[in-house]
Amino acid sequence: MYAAAHTSLALLAKRQHPTRSLLGFMAAAQGAELTWVALSYTGTEHPTIDAHGTLHLEYIPYSHSLLFGFGGALLLWALLRYLARRPQAATAMGLLFASHVVLDLIQHEPNIRLVPWMTHPTFGLNLQAHPWWDFAIETGLCLACWAYYRGGRKLLVALVGLNLANLPLMLAGEGGASPMAHNRFILPTVILGTILLAWAVVGRHARDTSALRTPAATPQAAGVAS
Repeated sequence: MYAAAHTSLALLAKRQHPTRSLLGFMAAAQGAELTWVALSYTGTEHPTIDAHGTLHLEYIPYSHSLLFGFGGALLLWALLRYLARRPQAATAMGLLFASHVVLDLIQHEPNIRLVPWMTHPTFGLNLQAHPWWDFAIETGLCLACWAYYRGGRKLLVALVGLNLANLPLMLAGEGGASPMAHNRFILPTVILGTILLAWAVVGRHARDTSALRTPAATPQAAGVAS
């Protein structure tokens, strides 16, 4: 899925752990994607462009394998639980890390491997082949996370705006990926940009929320305090 959907899941963890860093939660939710960006820059993982100029994330065996998604989540949980001594944060961070591959199983075409060294079987429900449904489901997920978080209006507008910004990529269709066939750095740079934008926008507007507001002191309480 796109950056907005993955990032919005961090709001669930922030609601449950308001004193923890939202940036840390957002980074955990995008751990697999950040790994993919790094591996794409080095050429270790790469997309393919077919004869019609359509992009396929055909070779992502490391960053988006089920082994990396769930194994990485377990490792992150163990490090935070036993080394950092933060059991509650450990569970939240582990679940967020694993959530990435779970969401991508829904959205990706069948290109997610069980383990990196096995070419079959591969998994993916290919929601991306139906861009308007993809847009509706990803936007709905963002709104559900916003509602659970009890976000303010600015955060709501921000999440809707981020999803609208994804539409050109969703609707690109045939020929849309042709420029990427000649420069492997374009796609990971675009995706990294969407991640950083989502972090900046959500991080900025997540502060405007009833979940984090401190009620104003009543006159009676003020009198007692004095």
